[in-house]
Amino acid sequence: MAATRLELNLMRLLSRCEALAAERRDPEEWRLEKYVAALEDMLRELKQQSGKPAPELLNEYSRKVDFLKGLLEAEKLSSSTEKALANQFLAPGRTPTTTKERTPATKTVHLQTKARCTGKMRSELLGTVRVAAAASLLLSRCPLCSAAC
Repeated sequence: MAATRLELNLMRLLSRCEALAAERRDPEEWRLEKYVAALEDMLRELKQQSGKPAPELLNEYSRKVDFLKGLLEAEKLSSSTEKALANQFLAPGRTPTTTKERTPATKTVHLQTKARCTGKMRSELLGTVRVAAAASLLLSRCPLCSAAC
């Protein structure tokens, strides 16, 4: 069956949201939250239509929207440990959103977010942020007189 205009719009917006989620965003960025809210509304409308898509497809759309919603909720948590734990419980989509993708974008976003959370947690635990700043300070000093030449 041919996709309806609503389904096409949902797929386009879903693809855009996955691309936005993959980027490093400013904490003040509001677009993704609004887009995900619009996705929820579109999905609700799609489920109520008489000529709705196959149940498997609807489940996949729901899974991807829930993943993006969970990702946004995880980003709002305060500590990096909580973020990493919340990220582990997120379930990315199983199929690619567009035909150009080899692996689902939600899976890629999930892996990127996991790596970002793990890296931040590691730097907090080991204090590597402060160590790196101190090391660059030491390296900028002259080895002969210990002055900043």
